[in-house]
Amino acid sequence: MERTGGAIRKRVDEMIIRCRDAGLSVTPQRIAVYKALLKSEEHPTPEMLFKTVKRQMPSLSLATIYKSLDALEKLGLIQAVEIDSDSRRYDANMNRHHHLICTKCRNVIDFYDEQLNAVRPSRPHRGFVAESITVKVLGLCARCARR
Repeated sequence: MERTGGAIRKRVDEMIIRCRDAGLSVTPQRIAVYKALLKSEEHPTPEMLFKTVKRQMPSLSLATIYKSLDALEKLGLIQAVEIDSDSRRYDANMNRHHHLICTKCRNVIDFYDEQLNAVRPSRPHRGFVAESITVKVLGLCARCARR
């Protein structure tokens, strides 16, 4: 995902349009959370985003982070990456990709694979019609594997 100033500005402009079209307020907090996500490759938790954005906005609350993430996800601008049943990370990269998740340090890495992108269910199951498939690969990152 391109993270240049121009690319980030373009994505923020798109966010503003989508917020207005959905009847949502365009707040400085929401813009700051989105920009932080666009700049990050870490797939941050809400708490990580809170630490990052709070430097610019000292009055920011963690609740505002959660509300912003919820709104951005509903608008289709970000996606949640579930690490396990208790932990979510967030990703502003909406290009088709999968995730490698380290089971030791919890690092999340974008993973692109055309063969995985081509996977389709062979048939509907119990009437369920799949719209897309994403793969979460669990294992050890290079740093944890060396230890």
